[in-house]
Amino acid sequence: MTHFFNTFTKILGFFAAFLTFIIIIGLITSFINRSRNQSSFSHLRGDNASTNKIAILNINGPIISEPNNFYNFTGMGNFDAIYPSLIESYLSDLQKENALGLIVSMNSPGGSVSASHTIYNLFNQFKIKNKIPIYFYSTDMLTSGAYWVSLSANKIFTNYGALIGSIGVKGPDWIYYNSPTSLSTGLLGKAVGSSNGIELFSNTAGISKDILNPFRQPSIKEISQLQNMVNNIYNDFVNLVSSNRKIEKNIVVNEIGAMIYNSKEAQKNYLIDGQININETIEMMAKELNLDDIKIISNNKKNIFNFQKLNFFMNALNAKQYTLNENLINKKFCNNIKNEFSVATFNFYSLIC
Repeated sequence: MTHFFNTFTKILGFFAAFLTFIIIIGLITSFINRSRNQSSFSHLRGDNASTNKIAILNINGPIISEPNNFYNFTGMGNFDAIYPSLIESYLSDLQKENALGLIVSMNSPGGSVSASHTIYNLFNQFKIKNKIPIYFYSTDMLTSGAYWVSLSANKIFTNYGALIGSIGVKGPDWIYYNSPTSLSTGLLGKAVGSSNGIELFSNTAGISKDILNPFRQPSIKEISQLQNMVNNIYNDFVNLVSSNRKIEKNIVVNEIGAMIYNSKEAQKNYLIDGQININETIEMMAKELNLDDIKIISNNKKNIFNFQKLNFFMNALNAKQYTLNENLINKKFCNNIKNEFSVATFNFYSLIC
């Protein structure tokens, strides 16, 4: 029995040492790659020796403000979200590639107003600075904040059946508990009982400092001011659509509205330039640039440590970290939706928030 225990301990120690070795090698490799400023883009297809590069940037997921609460260890969990510093990083790498054109393949329901506006500016400035055409392409969803971002493009294409539009803005929620007597949390979520019971005392200074307080009704002035802020952002959105898609403002507001359209209806409303697949989009750009022997490069996910294919244990860690990061993204997205001004498709945030 003692012999068996000693043998088992040695085997366990060997595997522990082996796993530690893998992790150390991974971190060293990561450090070396980052030190060399390795590009996020690699050859996808076409003539590898050609200098006629067209880049494809794949981005997916909700648009959120900077994700301060999680890190992108790709080998320890992949996740999809779109945020300004990620786009900045990709565009910085793309700057070194000297691509002649950029196709942004995006699937997103939108999200934070500020993040959507920032990312729109990043793409627009990149286009102007480098004097290259940018096309946006979507296979599934390009709505609200995602559509806002796509307005930085010279042309917008989608796959057949994709959802486009939702040109609207949502302000923060103000939920009012009408004379609550109890607050509780159960299996079905939060519950509020009401009938002249609970009183709330808070120390604030300044009119409306406790704005969105659920224990008091909003004043008419507060509702008006919040609506004015939403209207101002909406007007900016409408102006972008009008100027970049050459559609009269009154048509955007009164006819297109904040509805979601399939690709066929979106093209009829001039929200997109056509229903084509990604290969046809590449051909369209190559034709515009008068290129024959093109080289297609595409982005890889930002990898710091990627050994998840070595064994089932690393895959288990990958799945666990994916769930953690996905929960953090959803939490960040829902916080943006509930407490900030947002441009997100309603059915998406009502599903996860």
